[in-house]
Formats: sequence, C-alpha cells, structure tokens
Amino acid sequence: MSSYNPPTAIVPFKPSDIIKEHYTLIQQIGAGSYGAIFEAVYQKDNVSKHVAIKFEKITLDKPVLCNEIIILKALTGNKHFARFYQYGTHERYKFIAMELLGPSLIDIVNRKRPYRFCLHSILKFGVQAIDAIQALHKAGFVHRDIKPSNFVIGNKVESSSRIYLIDFGLCKKLNMKDGIIVKPSMKGSFRGTVRYASVNAHDKKELGRQDDLMSLIYIFVEFYTGSLPWLNIDDPDEVMLLKEHYQCGSLMLKMPPEFMQFEDHILSLEYTTEPDYQLLTSILYRIA
Repeated sequence: MSSYNPPTAIVPFKPSDIIKEHYTLIQQIGAGSYGAIFEAVYQKDNVSKHVAIKFEKITLDKPVLCNEIIILKALTGNKHFARFYQYGTHERYKFIAMELLGPSLIDIVNRKRPYRFCLHSILKFGVQAIDAIQALHKAGFVHRDIKPSNFVIGNKVESSSRIYLIDFGLCKKLNMKDGIIVKPSMKGSFRGTVRYASVNAHDKKELGRQDDLMSLIYIFVEFYTGSLPWLNIDDPDEVMLLKEHYQCGSLMLKMPPEFMQFEDHILSLEYTTEPDYQLLTSILYRIA
C-alpha cells in the first residue's frame, strides 16, 4: 500500500494509537468511502518494520477488504503485489496489515511539468504493468479499475524501480465452468474510473481481461502525450462516444507506430480469449 496520498476520511484512529498490541499508527496516508489507510510500525520481540494498515467499517454494505485479502493471498510471492501480513478487527473496524509501498504513478508524474513521462519510462512501466496484470488474470481475476493511481513503486531503494498493482476493491473473479472461462449472459453495471474505463465498461458489459489492458492503453497515451481527448469531460456517455470515435487507430496518431499493433491486438479479443501478453511485451521491447 502506498505511503503517499493525503488523508481525507474521518476515522476514530489517530497517530500513536496502538492496534492489537503490536501496531503503532504513525500517520494517515490515504482514505476513501470505506475508511482509511495508515502507516504504522509493527514491533514484536526483536522485529520492527513499517507497514500499511487499511481500516474498513464492519458495517460497510459492500466490503472491499475481503477482496484485498483474497487477491494478496493468491498472489503471495509475486514481486508486483504487496506482501500480506495480518487480518483482524479493532473496535468497529476490520483491518488488514500489508507491505508499505511508495508513491503512485500519478503522484510521481504530478511532481513537475509537463506532467508526463519520457518514452523510456513509459516502456519500463508498461512491461512491468503487463506482468502484474497477467499475474492477476492467471490467478483468475480481473482488476476492473486499472489507472495510474493504482500503480505504485516500492518504498525502499532496492524496490524504487519496481511497479506494484494495488487496490482490489473492484476486482472480480472470472466466470469459469469446468476450468474454462465462460462469457456472462447478463449485463453488469459500470465499474471503474470514467477516464480510463473501456468502452465495454461504459456499455455496462461484464468486464474481462481485455478491458484491463484497454485501460492500460489509455494510461500510455496520457503519459506520453500529456492528455486524453476526453480529459475534461465529466459526462460518461460523452466520454464513451469519444472513446468509440478514437478506437480505430486515431488515438495512437501521436504515439510510436508500434502502439497501433498493441491496440489492434486488444480490440481483437473476446471475453473468453486469452490475451497474448508475450506479444504485447515484445511490442514494447521493439519500441525501446
């Protein structure tokens, strides 16, 4: 969990509070409708380490911590996911303790003008992002909210160039029958963030692996050009129309030409079709 992002939520905890005897809260580093995230120090015997603790109200109608725990346990040992430490309850809140991570890509890109990354940085990010997304998909889940703030770097010198995928509140297990992915027969509801959501998300279709990758394309374009055609538009329907308009290659006009092949592959995928992650990675290596 990232050690950045300003706190906004009101929770009944404060710095210096002790959770379950071993966690001392240091500062609030993030928040949402679910509750809040704190940096904390874990101390027991001769062990002392900084961790992140995410709190969630026990009474929350749609709990997200369960998803976090399931995903982090399923991806244990993968270098692109935070280490899971402990789950428990404290007062009227559930909590999860996990590895403390560094700033998100949006934090990094906003540090100085022109608010974009060089091509080399985008390609390095892209290769790792594909690796992380593929691992999540292989575990049987789709993220459904791929965006810059859900990619962070490590919190230590040795992990400061490593990309981590976070925030699994909207994750959903792929529909499987006898080990085979099955296309859902019913429509869903909008999931994701309007700026980065795929056309399928706007159309309220059940999201699949290709939709996570389409969101990644939008990140590439925004980081390389500094903008997206729908950047300042709030109406989701208008954003959807623009995405449909730009979907046949024109979105890539300011990008290196190889990105067109990247988009073409994703647009060719059906819900049940496994993306060729190796192809996508090789495209990025060719650009480099």
